[in-house]
Amino acid sequence: MLLGYLRLELLRTVRDAGFLIMSLAAPVLMYLLISHLGGGPPSHAEAVHNLAGMAGFGALGAVMTTSGGIAEDKKAGWLRQLRLTPLPTLTVVVGRGIAAMCLAVPPILAVSLLAAVVNGVTMSASEWVGMLALLWVGIVPVAMLALGFGYLVEGAKAHSVGLVSYLLLSVVGGLLIDTRNFPHWLARISGWTPVNRYKQIASDLALGNTLNLTALATLLAWSAALAAFAVIGYRKGATA
Repeated sequence: MLLGYLRLELLRTVRDAGFLIMSLAAPVLMYLLISHLGGGPPSHAEAVHNLAGMAGFGALGAVMTTSGGIAEDKKAGWLRQLRLTPLPTLTVVVGRGIAAMCLAVPPILAVSLLAAVVNGVTMSASEWVGMLALLWVGIVPVAMLALGFGYLVEGAKAHSVGLVSYLLLSVVGGLLIDTRNFPHWLARISGWTPVNRYKQIASDLALGNTLNLTALATLLAWSAALAAFAVIGYRKGATA
């Protein structure tokens, strides 16, 4: 049942190619710009952090675009139709969440390819696989946030909420600016965001560092909390 619904949502998503252009353009251009700023070539650790940040930035933007699409579905009556099917709430939310996460794959791969081919970032096969896997799986809390907004916020407002959330999380989470340049109070806030921990774990895997259990726990806690938010949003939105 879940696989059938997921296939349906993926087919509905890929029919609109506009999201692909937007999700690729911003992270690719910004990665090329940021990675070539500064007086000299970055260290390997800095290059990996830049890669994780820009790939995460692209993934975040792609996933947050689903807020507007879900709001439009609600307006068209799609959510009410789903409520009439035997699909359980959890199946609908999980299926739509995985479909949203699939949108993150192109920008993650595009930025990673640029890092390897253009900037000469080298890692072992296991480090590449670990980083890419985490950059995809770790976007779960953001996908759940996007779903919740889409289910609860009406019409065009959902697009605005998604865009503002995308930019705010990218900045505060440290995807665009190294948190070492933050004021102390902002750096502490950043450490409690799922996006900051998402980038940290991906970078640690790529650099062969020991997994930070605090970062993992923070990411898992946000995933669970925002999944509950998405479920509540669906139940309310489908009956609105």
